[in-house]
Amino acid sequence: MQESFAFRLPQEIYFGPGEGRRVGEHLERFGKRPLVVVGQRFARESGILEDVLGSLARYGLEPVVFSGVPPEPTLEVVDEGIRMAREAQCDSVVALGGGSVLDCGKAVAGVLPNGESVVPYFEGAPLTRPGLPWIALPTTAGTGSEMTNNAVLTDATRKLKKSLRSPFLVARVAIIDPTFTHSLSPYRTAASGVDALVQAIEAYTSPRANAVTDVLALEAIRLLWEYLPQAVREGENAFFRKQVAKGSMLSAMAFANASSGACHGLAHMVGPEFAIPHGEACGLLLPPVIRFNREVLRERYRDIALCVGLQGGEYEDWGELLARAFEDFVRRVGLRTRLRDFSVPREALGRVVREERIGRSILENPRPMAPEDLQALLEEVW
Repeated sequence: MQESFAFRLPQEIYFGPGEGRRVGEHLERFGKRPLVVVGQRFARESGILEDVLGSLARYGLEPVVFSGVPPEPTLEVVDEGIRMAREAQCDSVVALGGGSVLDCGKAVAGVLPNGESVVPYFEGAPLTRPGLPWIALPTTAGTGSEMTNNAVLTDATRKLKKSLRSPFLVARVAIIDPTFTHSLSPYRTAASGVDALVQAIEAYTSPRANAVTDVLALEAIRLLWEYLPQAVREGENAFFRKQVAKGSMLSAMAFANASSGACHGLAHMVGPEFAIPHGEACGLLLPPVIRFNREVLRERYRDIALCVGLQGGEYEDWGELLARAFEDFVRRVGLRTRLRDFSVPREALGRVVREERIGRSILENPRPMAPEDLQALLEEVW
């Protein structure tokens, strides 16, 4: 755990039922013509987009809607959003959707004042100017993108998924409205919630963890472990939805100021290669990562195990206990736990681990990981 640390979040965070329908009130100070970034169907079909546009209209704003962001936003999609925003002379961005939509929206907002395309910045060039002010309105309880300074994007040609990072990407306002998640299917509730749970576990075991992130991460783990299975079973229950949304928010606050870990790094390798949804990739990859790290994170895994009510003796292998309990948890919420469940051929695993895909989250793993270790972890969950 770090003794010296910085802690950064959006300037304003609003949490609670009904907060999302006040977006116009928060946005009017930033300009008059926001780009509203949404996904392919959910925001429109659920009626949430209509509510948000209505809120903007009440404050005299003139939104431009950029729709159709896919589950894995590509560089081409971000560039299309940049072009639309520039041509419409947009002065702010509202990102309404899951993590992919939020990542796309923040990338558009961040790059627009800096250049014509996201590509140079995806390749490592720094953003040198502040982006457009943007507001995050998540419709899932899971990815945490509303709190972070990074946008996860995909180079579809190279099947390369990595983060564009900059302090200029942090949202000016994050609005977490649990009612926006009520229409989520059981599957999307489970997949996004497991993503949030993994992020909280990785934040607690991160080399960048600190006194503040520890408190946030453990409370997030407790809430998600207890209430996510209930929200999956009873999606109309407002109390369960609120607890999961709260857990997701706290998880995001933690990992945005600590870091994600090797599980997320591996998920970014596996997901684009085999078209595995991110939440499910994280769910099946965390147990082997726990087992790999258990000798160096014994006390941290013990803390997590006790937090969720697991019982062990003085000499218990806490990592193994937690890994097995997490596997059971993933099955309980209806997600898959093996790569072969996604029709991944075993012989294809050899092409997954490539040097350009090994990002910071793997390089900073508490126990050093060689390429052969990563390959072994994938074999373990085939």
